[in-house]
Amino acid sequence: MVKIIMTGHGHYATGILSSLHLIAGVQENVATIDFVEGMSSEDVKVALKNAIEGADDVLVLCDLLGGTPFNVASQIMCEYPEKTINVLTGLNLAMIMEAVFARTEGTFDEIVSKVLLAAHTGIVDAKTLFNTSDDTEIEDGI
Repeated sequence: MVKIIMTGHGHYATGILSSLHLIAGVQENVATIDFVEGMSSEDVKVALKNAIEGADDVLVLCDLLGGTPFNVASQIMCEYPEKTINVLTGLNLAMIMEAVFARTEGTFDEIVSKVLLAAHTGIVDAKTLFNTSDDTEIEDGI
C-alpha cells in the first residue's frame, strides 16, 4: 500500500489529517510532518526520512511550491532512487481524500494522476457553477 505523507507550514498537515479522519475515518499508512516555528530544514529532512523508512511507494503531499517542506521532500525523492516516491504540492482536502481511496487500486502513476485531477477539479467558483447549472440547490455536505 502506498504510504502518504502530508507536510506543510504550521499545523496545516495535522489540520488536514483531522478533517480526513472526520470524513473517512482513521487511515493506515498516512503520516504528517508539521513545519513549525523553530524547526530547521534539517529537522524536516530527518522527519521525512523517518516517515519513509520501510515504505517502497511514497506519495508526499506538500502545502506550497518552493516552501521548505516541498524543497526537502524533493531532495529526498532524488536521494532514494530505489523507492517509488513522488512529491505533489498544493495540498488540499480533495487531494488527500482521493489519495487514500485511490491507493488501493492501480499503479503508482495512476494514483498520482487521480490525485492531481482531484486537486484541479476540486477548485470551483460557486458563482460560475450556479450560473451554468440548472440545479442551484445546495445539498447537505459530506
